[in-house]
Amino acid sequence: MESKTNLLQLNKITKIFPGVIAVYEVDFDMNRGEIHALVGENGAGKSTLIKILGGVYQPDGGKVVFDGDEVFFTTTHQSQERGISVIYQEFNLIPDLSVAENIFIGREPRRIGNLFINWKVLNSDAGDILDKLEVRIDPKKFVSDLTLAERQMVEIAKALSFRSKLIIMDEPTAALSDREVRKLFDIIKGLREEGVSIIYISHRLEEAFELSDRITVLRDGKKIGTKISSETSEEEIIEMMVGKVVKDYFAEVKQDIAKKELMMEVKDYSVADYIDNVSFKLYKGEILSIAGILGSGSQQLLKSLYGVIPKKAGEIYFKGKPTAIESTRDAIKLGIGYLTEDRKNSGILPDMSVLHNITIIIIKTLTVLRGIFIKDRREKEKFNEIRDRLDIKSAGYTQKIIYLSGGNQQKVVIGRILVADCEVLILLEPTRGIDVGAKAEVHKILRELANSGISIIMTSSELQELVNLPDRCIVLYKGKIATEFTRETMDEEKLVAAQIGQSVGD
Repeated sequence: MESKTNLLQLNKITKIFPGVIAVYEVDFDMNRGEIHALVGENGAGKSTLIKILGGVYQPDGGKVVFDGDEVFFTTTHQSQERGISVIYQEFNLIPDLSVAENIFIGREPRRIGNLFINWKVLNSDAGDILDKLEVRIDPKKFVSDLTLAERQMVEIAKALSFRSKLIIMDEPTAALSDREVRKLFDIIKGLREEGVSIIYISHRLEEAFELSDRITVLRDGKKIGTKISSETSEEEIIEMMVGKVVKDYFAEVKQDIAKKELMMEVKDYSVADYIDNVSFKLYKGEILSIAGILGSGSQQLLKSLYGVIPKKAGEIYFKGKPTAIESTRDAIKLGIGYLTEDRKNSGILPDMSVLHNITIIIIKTLTVLRGIFIKDRREKEKFNEIRDRLDIKSAGYTQKIIYLSGGNQQKVVIGRILVADCEVLILLEPTRGIDVGAKAEVHKILRELANSGISIIMTSSELQELVNLPDRCIVLYKGKIATEFTRETMDEEKLVAAQIGQSVGD
């Protein structure tokens, strides 16, 4: 490892958007060969800061010193040329090009008067970088045929092709399995040993503590402080992030599920290639989680129950009556609401206001004269009702949802379901991609909804969420029920073992 000399220094960086101060006089520094975690709630300023370093945004104040020189990037190319690479959560790869083409796009080796790509050299150079990362991916393979984990490795290979001195990773493990996460961690630690600096952004604080040398906390666009990872704790970092101690992370249960009426029953249910002969019950006012690792079929099961993908066999009973859910329209008519796992791409309507994001599902009921005019007053009343119920923080009716924090966006999507008076909520990864403070709020909202009599069936990849939030947890393994836990029988070690098809001790 190179000596720990300073590589990056940000001095009083400020960025202002219309009506919003994204970051204000933020100081930040990096050493060579350091892994520095950058944490904070959604809207804290993390994304703005890394986009300034990546040349996407230009600061309105302050200065950036990189590798001894003051720099001001107006394009991403300038940032890359200086040795800074940003790997965003939404990958910047072209699916219809090969791995090698993506790694060296715009910089392909040429031959015969620079007219033709030298495919032999291109694939060889890409292979060399992948070998350095100990990643077994064919450079000629199309990116569209890669797994999410493999695409993550290609992004890292692309960063190394620029001979990057600083690599910024934004939520790199969000969609990876535990095994893929371990592989990524090994690669990151290997890069540190070679003197490459890493800015690591994650909502998973356990990752920040495992990987980083230091942790910097942002809140409301300002730097709260920097701590040496080995000299602080998760509790201290959370308090710095949210400005208070997060207590009662999981709200109190006020319902006795054993005495509740049956809301929904699934019998001998199968989904082609995913689910084989699964049966379970959902009670009124219950939170039921369907747990399982990638490939278990948990998400496909819930998508099928909402009519997103067809069933192969089985029966559904809703309030004791047999019913057919062959489309999302069927589910909506029954009073079933649905929350997608991909809030950014298929949950929110980014170019629409907060108001319309909530009311769009009931807009037909708010119109007059054959749908020509919307009852503005009634629409705003519905919005106010949901805003107050979920404590949604926005600048007003007309603010675009894209400018809300991730936690408030998630509340809006939940509110869209509630405004339709649904009795059953199907929630896929309800806290994915939101910070610890927002997670606590969402957990309380879900428990309060259950306490009010709404039934919830959900998936989650967060272990603590599975252990502490639901009343019951059904574990799937390869499309079949492996086991079931209640609040009284829940055991973290047994839950982990069941998800990988083993018993404790195997």
